[in-house]
Amino acid sequence: MSLRDGGVSPSAIGTVGPVGADDPIDWRPWAVVIACVALAASITGIHNGFAYDDQWIIVQNARVHALRAPWHFFTESYWPSVRGSSLYRPMAIFVYALQWVVGGGQPLVFHMVNIVLYVTVCVLMYWLALQLLPRVAATIAGLLFAAHPVHVEAVGNVVGQAELWAACAVLGATALYVRARRDGLPLRGGDATGIAALYAVGLFFKEHVIVLPALLIAVELLVVQDPRPWRERLDESAAFLLKLALLATLFLAIRTAVLVDLVGDSPHPSLQNLSMAQSAVVMLGLVPEFGRLLLWPARLYADYSPAFVHVHTSWHVELVPGILFVGCTALLTLICLRRAPLVAFGIVWSTICLVPVVNILIPTGVLLAERTLLLPSVGAMLAVGVAGGWMVRRLHHAPRVAKLAAGGVVAALVVAGTAHSAERQRTWRDNDQVFETLARDAPLNYRSHYALGSLLFDQRRFVEGEREWRTAIALLPEYAVVRAGLAHQYREAHLCQVAIPQFRAALAIDPNLLVARVELVACHLELGQWHTARTEARVGISYGSNRPAYTFMKAVADSALVANDSGDATHRRKETHHFARP
Repeated sequence: MSLRDGGVSPSAIGTVGPVGADDPIDWRPWAVVIACVALAASITGIHNGFAYDDQWIIVQNARVHALRAPWHFFTESYWPSVRGSSLYRPMAIFVYALQWVVGGGQPLVFHMVNIVLYVTVCVLMYWLALQLLPRVAATIAGLLFAAHPVHVEAVGNVVGQAELWAACAVLGATALYVRARRDGLPLRGGDATGIAALYAVGLFFKEHVIVLPALLIAVELLVVQDPRPWRERLDESAAFLLKLALLATLFLAIRTAVLVDLVGDSPHPSLQNLSMAQSAVVMLGLVPEFGRLLLWPARLYADYSPAFVHVHTSWHVELVPGILFVGCTALLTLICLRRAPLVAFGIVWSTICLVPVVNILIPTGVLLAERTLLLPSVGAMLAVGVAGGWMVRRLHHAPRVAKLAAGGVVAALVVAGTAHSAERQRTWRDNDQVFETLARDAPLNYRSHYALGSLLFDQRRFVEGEREWRTAIALLPEYAVVRAGLAHQYREAHLCQVAIPQFRAALAIDPNLLVARVELVACHLELGQWHTARTEARVGISYGSNRPAYTFMKAVADSALVANDSGDATHRRKETHHFARP
């Protein structure tokens, strides 16, 4: 007996089968309701501008401002070279360029596309849920997914659009596969072609789509009810999965050729120079945050970094909650494999989709980003939908008051999630709003002060910017970039006596900050410290980068030493140790 047959046996929770005719609701009106919830949760972001990464990837990226040669997008990195070329998402850059041209560079078009895509993602999620769950359970899952506040960053921030396109590809492909294979029927040629096409296009929107074959294997193991022998099923599935593997290999080959590196991203400062085991320990401490955001995202943040989140590379008592969460989740999955396979499938889905973003196999530039939880939340809401559907069936013969109370709980969760999402969308209005909110909500996050300081320096509010960056340094002393940035600001203000210690501290942490070394040499030249300038220029030449600049500065120092009879200038400019207030 299964839930689709109206049964309430615990052993049947989350079983798979065709949608029962006795199911009490029609799916089509509820698809419209889910679309309306998604629209209500996202429409408040329609007047957002460009914020955070939007500035560098869209506003300040000339490649996005024309469509004269769109094929060039496939030969270039996602991030502009001036920001440090990394990642490879040519289809995302292409659609950004298309929207820029259509809208004349106005953010309205981008946000309209984001909202339409989010509604589409929610409807696709409901369509997938209908292939797996009874209509009641699928509807609960779809409603909660549409209202989920953790999706705000993927919708309210323009560059979150890559997540939405990727989710469309993965959800569409998986739903096609489940529909074709749910009753054990062979995968038809049209479905196979559609899935492969979605996979190929999705990969070029965002690399996380690469996990699709693993999701389809999970479908085959936990969802498909096929009476044929395993050998026959394996032969059939292997041929199709091999085609997907070839597509993934081709994508990785192109990506590596463009980026000259398979990873193509700079690791978060907390992950630099760590082994895979140490990275796993770091992420273990963040597991409760992942779980909270997937199941109860009452508080949201634009960034999760030290010292707002604690980073441990070896054993610490703060790792215990993460260990318990992982252990309990694994135990629940094992229990559900027989009793509720769709709960197990939901957990496995979330786990697979988290693999590219948990910084263990491949370190990324963020420890945790809410936008990357869009796809993992599909699995979480499928599991919740199974539980919700089971409770509804349990209440089939219960008093009317109990049924109304249960419906009220679901409605309250949907309304609360929608309201929270709608309110949070406004946080992504512009850089001022994002950074000021982050600094207020997470005052111990070094990146919040670093980002706010950058904004203040751009606004020529030097004293306030210096204060924010010095706070960032105090919160994460081992982050070289902010030290080099502060030193650069000092040098621009001709405060080289103050800049030099910051340059040296940054280079002690990361000797490969070659621009910082160039500026360090320039500071020594400005102060007339010819011997030190020549020595540092020689060090820079040894690194093999910026050789013309170092050679020129060494020649300047040599000439000055000859002119001054090999002595440094004796005078020293008196400088303050901070930006003076006007």
